[in-house]
Amino acid sequence: MADDDNKNGEEQEKPKSKMLLIIIAVLVVLLIGGGVAAFLMLSGGDEPASEEAAEPTQKPAIYFDFKPPFVVNYQWKGRQRYVQISLTVMTRDASAIDVINTHMPLVRNNLVMILGAQDFETLRTTEGKEVLRQTMLEEIQKILMEESGGAAAAGGAGGEGGLSAGGGPVIEQVLFTNFVMQ
Repeated sequence: MADDDNKNGEEQEKPKSKMLLIIIAVLVVLLIGGGVAAFLMLSGGDEPASEEAAEPTQKPAIYFDFKPPFVVNYQWKGRQRYVQISLTVMTRDASAIDVINTHMPLVRNNLVMILGAQDFETLRTTEGKEVLRQTMLEEIQKILMEESGGAAAAGGAGGEGGLSAGGGPVIEQVLFTNFVMQ
């Protein structure tokens, strides 16, 4: 009879120990799963930031003022007239400014020649000023292309990131910061 009581006690202990073993296994799985989930959530925040960093961002604009201002004289209706223009260029590539500084005499010469070839009456109109601005932009871009080894392309206003498809420097805008006619 003692053997029967002993067997009964062992049989009752087996289900309790199995149940305890299952509970411990479930807790271990939950802890491991929770740890993995926490790791993924915390490290998951870096993935979108690294994807955004991989996308090209637009560089900040760099402005360069031509000093001194350009002064050109005209004969208009039998009288001597003058035009004074303060000019600024915008780029997103510092190497474009370096090329302009290096070749400043050539740049200024070509811009003065363009200004001198203009009709005084045409410059009085908004359209005439815009045509002059575009002509000056194209001339500066042409000089950059020629003097930086032909790598620069003439990308108009709104170029992507200040670099041309060839990877050379680009001037995006020519800005008149002062335009006096008398």
